Amino acid sequence: MFDHRAFGRVRPPTAEQLTRYATAHRLDLDDDERAVMAGAVAGLMAGFDRIDELDDGAEASRHPVRDPGGPPPAGEDPFNAFIRLCRVEGSPSGRLAGCRVAVKDCIAVAGVPMTNGGRRQPVWTPDEDAIVVERILDEGAVVVGKANLEDMALGLGEGSAFGAARNPLNPRFSTGGSSSGSAAAVAGGAADMALGTDDAGSVRIPAAWCGIVGMKATYGLVPTYGMAYFDPSLDHIGPMTETVADNALLLDVLAGPDPRDRAWGGRGPAGSYTAALGEPVGGLRVGVLREAVDSPLLTAEIAESFDRACRQLESLGCVVEPVTVPMWPESLTVELAVMVAGLHASAATFGQGAGHRGRMSVGATAVNAVQARLSTGDYPPFMKAVLLTGDHLKKEYLGVHFARAQNLRLALTRQVDDALAGVDVLVTPTTPNPPFELLDRPAGAGEMLGRMHGTAAANTCPLDLTGHPAITVPCGVGEHDLPIGLQIVGRWFDEATVYRCAHAFEVRERGAD
Repeated sequence: MFDHRAFGRVRPPTAEQLTRYATAHRLDLDDDERAVMAGAVAGLMAGFDRIDELDDGAEASRHPVRDPGGPPPAGEDPFNAFIRLCRVEGSPSGRLAGCRVAVKDCIAVAGVPMTNGGRRQPVWTPDEDAIVVERILDEGAVVVGKANLEDMALGLGEGSAFGAARNPLNPRFSTGGSSSGSAAAVAGGAADMALGTDDAGSVRIPAAWCGIVGMKATYGLVPTYGMAYFDPSLDHIGPMTETVADNALLLDVLAGPDPRDRAWGGRGPAGSYTAALGEPVGGLRVGVLREAVDSPLLTAEIAESFDRACRQLESLGCVVEPVTVPMWPESLTVELAVMVAGLHASAATFGQGAGHRGRMSVGATAVNAVQARLSTGDYPPFMKAVLLTGDHLKKEYLGVHFARAQNLRLALTRQVDDALAGVDVLVTPTTPNPPFELLDRPAGAGEMLGRMHGTAAANTCPLDLTGHPAITVPCGVGEHDLPIGLQIVGRWFDEATVYRCAHAFEVRERGAD
């Protein structure tokens, strides 16, 4: 069909622009090559213009009853758990019928503005639900609010542009991060369940510090389409609940492949995790990770609670024995290197990433691009440091350290697999240190960066690097009446054994109380 348009919405570069691009890529084009390239680029651009006209397959929400709400009225959110209260009603029946769910405000809920914990402009209002939000609504849940979080999910409790969430067990102290509001909402009774995200421990750290249950499932088991991507190789979405049984139920709903997901449509089959609850654990082999226990980072009160937890597991009939992962103490260093590479690449593509087959939100990409033009000054301190570090490593060292970090990550993965070859699960303290006391003022850039480089993620970030499933369950109370968490780690896609162990421990622990 003849096209009468002189040009479409996508225009080819001018001669001056083409010369500038060539210079940036060190392409020394002569006049003939420049003319050839001008024609070739114009031909490629015509294809992109056609792409701009095709239907990209967006689907309308199946759940149209939505009140986008607004910021919590004074007095209704004592722990600053929410950025926005809203109400999105799901199906009239289902496995989560009537459950109030808080959704971390870096996960899309259609029709409800999403801040990602910052005040950058413009604010994006998604036109599609995240896959996990679709799934909870299909099962009858009610979304009651968008939960507070660290700005761009980068922080441990004091980095939200909307103020720090407060620990319901002792509001003077941090919830941890970055899923700070999700943990506070569940622990404070404002939600029955919550969705968090985890790239270095952001589900498990706040769950442990607030005395609830948080699961980071095997990488790829829970689809991440609809979250504000951090690093596609680290991104996880996880359930946060008061009990292990509720956590397993929520994972039953969340897990399973979807062709829109960037983790290649889902890497493994979903199981029925609630079916594992109540099964005996006698004879279960539990590996105590020596590097986590012998760490100089471990405080005395957490070491004491962890020792007591191991004795509880023995009293259940588990066989508890030491195991070793030699690279474990270096995990924080490797994690930071992988994060710099992943976040730098994500920023360069306005959150799209590369090398995956998942669906992309065009609206989110456009808003990210505009924010990158207008609001980089409002990025959190760690993101600014990532951009500068990534630029320098690429310019001066050609990015080879990113390749080394990836290889070290694979070596760590092999070591965790080797440790699990002789046992059914591994156990560590969830964090080596207790919650810190919140400042009585907004944290400065140096203070927030100091938290980011702290020790809280020493035992959680290794499992984001390796992809193994890991859950935290309460295992005691320390100073200031603040809870302590036990982390249980399983083989890839063996969440059932992790839940089986966690549930038996929870029942015994509550009975002991």
